[in-house]
Amino acid sequence: DGFDLSFTNPWIFDYPLSFGFDAYKHTRSRESDTGYGYDEDITGGALRLGKEISEYVNAGVTYRRDVIDITNITEDATDDLKQEYGKNTVSSVQLDVTYDSRDNIYDPTRGNVISGSMQDAGGPFGGDKDFYKFYGRASHYFPMFNGSVIEVRGRIGLADVYSDSDRIPIYERFFAGGAYTIRGYDERKVGPVDPVSKDPLGGNSMLIGNIEYTYPLFSFMKLAAFYDIGNVWPKIGDIASSKDSYGVKGTGGFKSGFGLGLRLKTPLGPIMLDYGIPLDKESGEDKKSSGKVHFSISHGF
Repeated sequence: DGFDLSFTNPWIFDYPLSFGFDAYKHTRSRESDTGYGYDEDITGGALRLGKEISEYVNAGVTYRRDVIDITNITEDATDDLKQEYGKNTVSSVQLDVTYDSRDNIYDPTRGNVISGSMQDAGGPFGGDKDFYKFYGRASHYFPMFNGSVIEVRGRIGLADVYSDSDRIPIYERFFAGGAYTIRGYDERKVGPVDPVSKDPLGGNSMLIGNIEYTYPLFSFMKLAAFYDIGNVWPKIGDIASSKDSYGVKGTGGFKSGFGLGLRLKTPLGPIMLDYGIPLDKESGEDKKSSGKVHFSISHGF
């Protein structure tokens, strides 16, 4: 639930510099199918400046201020999760750089996307939390026969606190599992979980790899086959480690899944419908799931 309001002017002060702002309010309820073990209310806004450096390169800077209220935490959770209870303000500046040589941003058949963002919160920007966070993505598209395409994609996330802070807040951590990361698993259920309630805790480091082959069946429909792999770890130094998190067996190493799906062009936007089969157990679970259906309306991930 909530709302989003955004405005962007691509040319300000007679100069090729874009300016925009966002205002939003998002409310997420504690639900097992979305991976939230608490209620989350976010109210905030952002100011954005962007510049086209060249034909393929864009850069931008964003100032963001959010007020986050965490309530209704699962009663049987451990103190690690219960410490997230309460209202806090996060004030941050983020720098973004993107190289994009795709032939079509909505339906690419060749090219590359390489992007990186660095966020710095707290310190001179105020707020209640002090941390930094890096997120990087790289994708390459290989054109194949009859209009089919192979996309190879990798993502990395790294975050840590400054010396006078004790932990990254849960709403700023990385999560994996579900439609946009590792299909075949429940949303946010790949990575560290609470040892008692089994609610996802997220982590400070993330690695995700995907390979997807799409074949056009009709002008509005494609068949997709995919393989996903990755995980989330509690600390930066744990990245790619096989050791368990918070003493919960099976949370370390890499989790993977594969499956088939459809890509549909509709008046509402592109629709992704996937069925993913996990090759590993979900974090904290004793048995491997038989598979999951994932549905989303978006321009991919």
